[in-house]
Amino acid sequence: MLPSRSKNLDRGFTLIELLVVIIIIGILAAMAIPVFLNQRVKAYDSAAKSDIRQLAEFEEAYLTSHSSYTDITTMLADGEAVRVSPGVTLSVVRYDGPRGYCLSAKSSGSPTTWYYDSQAGGQQSPGVICPVTTTGTAGDSITG
Repeated sequence: MLPSRSKNLDRGFTLIELLVVIIIIGILAAMAIPVFLNQRVKAYDSAAKSDIRQLAEFEEAYLTSHSSYTDITTMLADGEAVRVSPGVTLSVVRYDGPRGYCLSAKSSGSPTTWYYDSQAGGQQSPGVICPVTTTGTAGDSITG
């Protein structure tokens, strides 16, 4: 009598083979998750930096029409459409008449606070807090 072919085709995977596949998937996930989380923080930082550049443009436009820099509340009252990304807090740290201003932006999803100093060439590196504009009137904040 010939052996049945269906017995050989019905074997499936062994427990060891399944465990090896699960371990490989776990290793790949362990490598991918930190990379993914880092990309999310970069996206939050990108939104904060974009918002701070937009606020700097509004400051420059305000200077052109009023011969002085100002705070966010005055810009909004003047009709400027200052928009802030969700979770981002924009602040006018200081503004010094027509000389300069210091802005900050922080996203709730990132540990980094970004600063923009008009007298120091614009956006500063992380950890540098407005090196030139250190005097003037304290400003206000807006959160998206």
